[in-house]
Amino acid sequence: MNRPLLLACLAAATLAAAEGPEPEFSELDARELHNLGTRRLASGDLPGAEDALRASLGRDRDALRPGSLHNLGHVRFGKGRAALGGTEGEVTDLSLARSWIEAADADISDMTDMIEVLDKAAAEGRKPDYVPAVSALSSGIGTWRAIRKEGFPAAEKALARRGGVIAAWTRSVGDFRGAAELAPADRASAENADRVESLLRALERETRLLADTLAALRRKHEELREVILELMKRIPPEERPQSGEGEGEDDEFGEKRPQQGGGGDASEDGEEGKMSAQEARSQLEALQDQFGRRMPAAGQGQPGEARSRDRKGRDY
Repeated sequence: MNRPLLLACLAAATLAAAEGPEPEFSELDARELHNLGTRRLASGDLPGAEDALRASLGRDRDALRPGSLHNLGHVRFGKGRAALGGTEGEVTDLSLARSWIEAADADISDMTDMIEVLDKAAAEGRKPDYVPAVSALSSGIGTWRAIRKEGFPAAEKALARRGGVIAAWTRSVGDFRGAAELAPADRASAENADRVESLLRALERETRLLADTLAALRRKHEELREVILELMKRIPPEERPQSGEGEGEDDEFGEKRPQQGGGGDASEDGEEGKMSAQEARSQLEALQDQFGRRMPAAGQGQPGEARSRDRKGRDY
């Protein structure tokens, strides 16, 4: 940067600081509101820019309307893009939802195989090996719970977020189209409307796919539960994996979880039974083992202000 330009920038910054807080909208005319909205857009203050530009449009200055609508189109597109967020590599909301279906399919296949193995052993009068069946059951239950606690909320949140983006981009297209109608000679607004409209169509297609995938995930979740219940019928209760959920409540598969506390049986008069010496010793040793170990370490171009010729901001 050369010295005259540097001095000019410093002077502008000093002047802006000396101006103090921005005045109320009621004290500004249409041009001042347009310029304020443009400055806010350039600084990334999208809600503030939207407020100022809408206030400028409310002053009914025809010469400023195309520029204000054009910049408002940028604001609403930017708000939608910010709400949509980014992705990490190839990971998207849609691919995540599909991955839950794939995980459920894998568990259903494994548990179905175990059902066939156990049925065959029963038909031949052999004592079955429950270890692989219990492992498959544990995996299936874990996936079922993970889908309920993580998969469904994530997909539902993504759909709600996309609904807001679609609304914002639809308004952005309308703003750009309005600016193009008021200033037909300026092709920038019409081109921006076409670009945002293309992105909007793609987003709507992917959102429909995500909604369909969520519905498929719900069906797969219920199918997974049914296979879990079928496999549980073939495994004795004492061989089944422990719930891992909260204690003292019925789990999702009809099993009663043990109550917390105590170790002995209740006596006839309702008082809790005494813990045996062996039980007390075992629990004490378990506590010592548990607490005696160490835990592992873990620019866009700045839209121009409206000046003497009522210019609008730079195009999209």
